[in-house]
Amino acid sequence: MTHLDSGVPAPRSDKIWGGKPAWRRFIQTVSLFLASCVFTVASGELFVRIFVPVRNLGPTFSEYDPYYGKVLKKNFRCVRIAPEFTMSFSTNSYGFRGPEPTQFPKNGILFLGDSFTSGYGVNDGEEFPDRVRAALHHTLGKASPPVVNAGLGNTGNGYWLHFLEKEGKQYDPRLIVLAFCENDFADNLREQFYFIDSLGKLRENSAPATQEGARVVQRVIEAIPGLPYSHLVGLAREFFSEGVSSSTRPIPNPEAISLPTDELTFRIVGEVLRLCRRQGWPTILLTIDTRGSRLERLRRLAAMAETPVLVAPLKKERPDLYFHIDGHWNAAGHKFVSAMLLDSLSRYLPLATNEDHQ
Repeated sequence: MTHLDSGVPAPRSDKIWGGKPAWRRFIQTVSLFLASCVFTVASGELFVRIFVPVRNLGPTFSEYDPYYGKVLKKNFRCVRIAPEFTMSFSTNSYGFRGPEPTQFPKNGILFLGDSFTSGYGVNDGEEFPDRVRAALHHTLGKASPPVVNAGLGNTGNGYWLHFLEKEGKQYDPRLIVLAFCENDFADNLREQFYFIDSLGKLRENSAPATQEGARVVQRVIEAIPGLPYSHLVGLAREFFSEGVSSSTRPIPNPEAISLPTDELTFRIVGEVLRLCRRQGWPTILLTIDTRGSRLERLRRLAAMAETPVLVAPLKKERPDLYFHIDGHWNAAGHKFVSAMLLDSLSRYLPLATNEDHQ
């Protein structure tokens, strides 16, 4: 007997779950899952905004580079927001912070360092390298030397050596300002660009830390409008330190000799100073938050290379020059340090008045 004959409707082809068609049930389940995800993320964002201070909000300044590990983005502009400041940050076509040069900046003043040198925490034009540039331009006019701020946050002194070996000759600086920070000791161990072999020689690591994988996440986040300013994202960035997670760090080189951890940093700095001396590049060593036996060792290395040492005031000595929580120099700190440097530049530059060049 057929269904028509029995008077019973023919069953529909789709399955019935809980009295509803299967496809409707699936859509409902997915919708509830997505809604719960949105609610969870929104609740987490609200919780972090209210109860957890986040160090910074905004896009990441840097991107992956196979040689340096990372470099600043070129022609980049953004605003970073922190509890103590809001910072406008931009780079030129060379990937350095500072105004766009009218021509290739050769035979100028080269600044190498980390976030203190790049000017984390202050607006464009307030970082001490650019204050030096502006002061020299005011004094020397068109005869003022170009200034290259090659500072890069969260890097150690291995970056100095990499930069000078690869690009030093094309810039051929008349002066290099090496800004050494206390955290360089830890950064050199983390990056492992160099190691000391069993013969006690400094050697380049063939497998340094890489950021290539972690940078994929950065690109995804920055492709979504507004997401870089999420407090949750900012909190995650603090844990991963601008894209470097512990999983990207190399296994210690088996050829490395066991020495006190500070020795690696002193060897790198010593090699940088020797390289500059061989090339005829005068240097100034500016120390930041460095004291005690570490500072004395740096002084001895600098003396061997006939390099003057400038010691920036510690935070406990001049708290007015530092952000209270963040720890970097504020605008007053950069102004103070630029004045320190300008007092030393007469040794390297024929300082004349602006009127002399008009």
